[in-house]
Amino acid sequence: MALATFAQAYSELAPGEQAQFAEAVRRLLSDGLIWREDESDRRIYTFLARRRDLVQDYLQVAGWELRQNELLGIFQVAHREGAHRRRLNRDTTTWLLLLRLMYAESREKLVVMPTRYPVVTMSEVVQRYAEFFPGQVVRKKTSLEDALRTLAALKLVRVRRASADEPSIELLPTLEIVVPASDIAALAERLAQYNRASEESETASEGTL
Repeated sequence: MALATFAQAYSELAPGEQAQFAEAVRRLLSDGLIWREDESDRRIYTFLARRRDLVQDYLQVAGWELRQNELLGIFQVAHREGAHRRRLNRDTTTWLLLLRLMYAESREKLVVMPTRYPVVTMSEVVQRYAEFFPGQVVRKKTSLEDALRTLAALKLVRVRRASADEPSIELLPTLEIVVPASDIAALAERLAQYNRASEESETASEGTL
């Protein structure tokens, strides 16, 4: 769509829709994705579904692509040149990959779940971590809490805290967007690489006076 055509189409929007347009673009660029089942996203998702072409044409000018996964009810923006990606530290990335792997494993199990999306406990995540990184769990528990705060803000997990029990983690389908199913086979190898790097770092530290 030419800019003149876009300007004409935008000018024909009602004032309320123009405000929704601005909010939708701002939230897409700040959050990265809009999920229909997130209460704060639902109204924006509905607008995007109705005005997808207009928003897409606007974002394309700056090199952004608007993608929609109708099955999961998610709109996502990605820069064509990979710019403006959210950078996570090594520990948070490790926990993200581990949780994505647990999400895939839960989905593959032919069992009835009490919740719509897979839920794991903190101890289950720590135990799974120990399988990949023996001997490193104790000093990594704090990094798990930090990672969960970051991943919850990114709408990838929900942390549920019960008064009597340990916190549980709801693994959301948005994980499928940030780590596609096609990458699952490479997750274990990526985690193994992180483990080898950690072991080499520890070995080097032990040899330093």
